[in-house]
Amino acid sequence: MNNCPNCLASNPFKKVYRDGLVFVKCEFCNTIFEDTSTRKTRESRELSGSIRNEVQNKAPTETDFLSFGMFTVMKKIAIVVALALVVAVGTFYIYTNIIDSRYEKEEFLYGFPVPKDVEIKSKGKIGSVSSYIITWDRISGKRIPIDYKLIIMKNGWKIKKEGDSELDGIAYHAVKYKKGDVFVSMVIRDPDSLTFTGVSVN
Repeated sequence: MNNCPNCLASNPFKKVYRDGLVFVKCEFCNTIFEDTSTRKTRESRELSGSIRNEVQNKAPTETDFLSFGMFTVMKKIAIVVALALVVAVGTFYIYTNIIDSRYEKEEFLYGFPVPKDVEIKSKGKIGSVSSYIITWDRISGKRIPIDYKLIIMKNGWKIKKEGDSELDGIAYHAVKYKKGDVFVSMVIRDPDSLTFTGVSVN
C-alpha cells in the first residue's frame, strides 16, 4: 500500500508499534492501518514454530529406539526357536518312522513291538501267558538299542520296573512294561538272547 486510502497522499506512512502489533500511520491525516505485511510474516513464523514443535514432540526418543531394538531381537529369537522346534519335531518324526519299519507288533505278545530280523528260538502260550524267545545280534551287553526303546515308548508301553539280577549264576537285565491291562517282561541275557513274557490281567 503506497497511497493513503483516506487522503490519497503518496508514501505518507510511518510504522507504529502497539501491544506487540505493527501499524502504519498516515502523517498527513493521522489515519492508522494494520501493517498486513508484518501480520503475514508473524503468522508464517507462528506456523513454522508450531510445525517445529509438533515434529519435536513426535521425534523418537532413545527409549523408543531401545524398545524397537528389543522387540526386533525378541522377534528374531522367537523365529529361531520356532524353526529349531520344527526341525527337532520333523527330525524325530522322520527318524521314528524310519526305525519303525525295523519292528513289528507281535499279536502273540498283545501288540508289543519286536525286531523283524531276528531268529525265533521258541514261542508258546499257556492261558493268558505268552512266551517269546529270540536271538538278536544288536543287543550290546545287557542293553537294547536306543531306537528300540523309542519304538516301545512310541507304541504306548511304559516302564514299570527295571534292574539287573542273577538266576542260577547267570546275570540278566529285566525290564517290565505295561500298557492298559497287559504286562510284558523283557529279559536280556548274555550274549544276545531276548526273552519276552506277556501277561494279560483280563
